[in-house]
Amino acid sequence: MRLSKAFIGISWRPVASYFFLMVLFLGILKLYAVEKISVVGAAAIAFLFAFILAWVLFKRVISPLNEIARAAEDMARGNLNRELKIYSQDEIGNLARNINDMAGKLKGNIAEISRERNRANAILNSMVDGVIAVDKSGSLILINPVVEELLQTTQQSVQGQKILEIIRSHELEEIFTIASNTRKSVTREVKLPILEPGIFKVQATPLEGTGQEEGGVVIILRDITERKKLEQMRTDFVANVSHELRTPLTSIHGFLETLLDGAMDDKETTKYFLALMSGETRRLTKLTNDLMDLSKMEELTSIQWQQVSVPTIIERVITIFRTPAEEKKLVLFDDIIGDLPLVKSDPDLLAQVLMNIVDNSIKFTPEGGTVTLQAVAGEKYVRINVVDTGLGIPTESLSRIFERFYRVDKSRARELGGMGLGLAIVKHVVKALHGQIEVNSREGRGSTFSLYFPVYDS
Repeated sequence: MRLSKAFIGISWRPVASYFFLMVLFLGILKLYAVEKISVVGAAAIAFLFAFILAWVLFKRVISPLNEIARAAEDMARGNLNRELKIYSQDEIGNLARNINDMAGKLKGNIAEISRERNRANAILNSMVDGVIAVDKSGSLILINPVVEELLQTTQQSVQGQKILEIIRSHELEEIFTIASNTRKSVTREVKLPILEPGIFKVQATPLEGTGQEEGGVVIILRDITERKKLEQMRTDFVANVSHELRTPLTSIHGFLETLLDGAMDDKETTKYFLALMSGETRRLTKLTNDLMDLSKMEELTSIQWQQVSVPTIIERVITIFRTPAEEKKLVLFDDIIGDLPLVKSDPDLLAQVLMNIVDNSIKFTPEGGTVTLQAVAGEKYVRINVVDTGLGIPTESLSRIFERFYRVDKSRARELGGMGLGLAIVKHVVKALHGQIEVNSREGRGSTFSLYFPVYDS
């Protein structure tokens, strides 16, 4: 059985050729032995048939093997389109066909690997989270475009560098060490000192692989800075609302208890307490109305877009606030420069914005001061300035004045009836009207609020 298997793979054509040559040489020797040919004749015949044998060997063995060697070198360099043109039915032909088949399969495998790599790159590139892969020593293997943008670098320039040399964070080092040593996933919220320091949710997962990647870690960075800010704003909002509600409700509750304990018999005291309760009720009503207005502005969907004349809106605002300004002995006037183009806006919302700002300016401007509404045209916008000579805003407060319930001087603002919601409403309305707002102020020198609204494009 074994012997039969051994003979199955033998090609009998070369064996028959060699057998024929052996018989030929034996025949020459026999002829020489019986002196039918001379030594020279025998040598000539042997040389002729040796030449024929060499030529056959070259054509059937050496030349095909050389071609196979050149093809193998090309394939090793990546040219898998090379095909061997050897069609003989012997072992060399079988070798050539096997090499062609192998090249075809390698080409298919490489194409599939390329497709998988492209799919993986597409997924990495489309992720909104940062992805960092490092080996067991902490050297970078790859980063995705999100991390490239965060670090203002490219993968080629940082590949092979230590991650802790690029992002210097003891917390990140601890997360990497724990994930690498325990081979378990680790998730934490950390503050990373990158291009713009922020709060990130970091998830480190052990990288399963072989060779250099074995023992590495994949780190996912999710920027939650804005979410944390929103959570803090929500916490502050609840605390501020609770505080603003608690103060008047406590006062009203105290007045009522005093009245119920017998103070109602004193008409003057009762009248005084009722006046105080009325004031606190007005504060509660104003707070509720401001909160409702702010909620509406944040979800503003119905805007009556029109061609709006800015001078008309300014005149409307000045008419409304002329009496309050005169009562406080302030000068309220307009300063309109040139012919202004129409703007694309909602007249009622635009008027509300200006009224909120002018109301603040009148409240925080001492007697004898001025409040001016200026307007000037730009190339694609109209700028409206509300300029006052009031108390001004400290530099450290300028970035926060549009936050809900933020007040520069809380005691004075409460005394004047301010809740810290007016400018928050202004911010949302201006944004909804596709405008912009800026503020410049110096403490004790007054403030200038600048509003930019786009010109109506017919």
